[in-house]
Amino acid sequence: MTNRHPTPTGTSSAHLEPTVLTPTRVITTPHPDAYASPEPESGVGTPGPLTTVPTPHNHPTHQGPVHEVLLTDWVQLWWLTLEIGPNTTSHYRSLLKNHILPRWGAMPMHLIAPSDVTLWLKALNERYARATVTSIGKLLALVLAAAVTERHLAANPVHLPRRRGRERDHHQEDQMWATEHEVITVARRITHLAGPTQGLLIITAAYTGMRWGELAALTRTAHNHSAATLTVHRERGNLLEVDGRHSYGPPKTAASVRTVTLPPFLNALLQQDQSRHTHQTLFTSLRGNNLRRSTFSRRLWAPATRGTTLPDGTVWPPLKAGLTFHNLRHTHKTWLIEDHIPDVAQARRLGHTLKGIDDVYAHVADSVDARLLTALEARWHRSLTHHALPDTTSCPEKP
Repeated sequence: MTNRHPTPTGTSSAHLEPTVLTPTRVITTPHPDAYASPEPESGVGTPGPLTTVPTPHNHPTHQGPVHEVLLTDWVQLWWLTLEIGPNTTSHYRSLLKNHILPRWGAMPMHLIAPSDVTLWLKALNERYARATVTSIGKLLALVLAAAVTERHLAANPVHLPRRRGRERDHHQEDQMWATEHEVITVARRITHLAGPTQGLLIITAAYTGMRWGELAALTRTAHNHSAATLTVHRERGNLLEVDGRHSYGPPKTAASVRTVTLPPFLNALLQQDQSRHTHQTLFTSLRGNNLRRSTFSRRLWAPATRGTTLPDGTVWPPLKAGLTFHNLRHTHKTWLIEDHIPDVAQARRLGHTLKGIDDVYAHVADSVDARLLTALEARWHRSLTHHALPDTTSCPEKP
């Protein structure tokens, strides 16, 4: 039967040539620039339009007067409705261009079968990391859910499996955390590879719970030595890296704009490290450039956590398989739970939102924060005692 639904509200038909709402089957191909990376920008924005080029169809003709909306045509419309940040824009473009559209783009959406999607995702699991396949499945589900809302589909054919068995084990990996002894080991190994500044990055991440982008964006002015705090800037508190280019933007959420208190040892180490260099950014590469997450992960994090043999023959055994930099944030939360810090204080420190947090936290802020910092300071000194090393992150780990 013929689809008689109008163009989605707020989307001008002038942007859609040919429109997917005419009873003509057309395979639309994104313009070469459609998935080009946008110029780095802060905040959010609507992605650029996807232009269409009619090409002859090469799949079996559906019998009857059924109007067939190809997935590529629907993506063109759906893309115009998005309000997402530059990192997400780049991520979505990549998944659509490299995975989703090559497989499903030329197919009418109502012919996409749940079993076919399941088998496709299962095959992808044999070639790509689980996190990548999960992202692909979620994006396809998101695209088709919007088609259901607009009544181009009766139901969403993407049914992502619930976590069970092996999947539950993967979920546990996502929530991995490190002890204070493991954290200082990673920090000392990275100090040995790239210097004290990047070793201190590990310590700061674990003892503040700050995100990678928040840490990489910190400047000297963000560190108040007298107050022993680090402040996430409202407009430039997040270092973005889109297609190899850096830009600054606001942090992930409104609650992420916060001031994080520091235990005494960390406040002193940050002050000491700033005396070693003149860079305005707290955490940089050896040459003073902004950090690149992929480079950091490959050259420093991987050998420090997975183990390696150094040129001098020193062997670093694997530390904890699967541990990621982001797990340091979960590590911090785990420590707070172990030390019986109230949820409301955890949320404030990590940049999360809890209903009524301001009213509740205002009455306990000082006493809870003092107890929190005392517990973190104790962890640090336990780690130093455990390793029997001087109170500094400048010494490489001993064999």
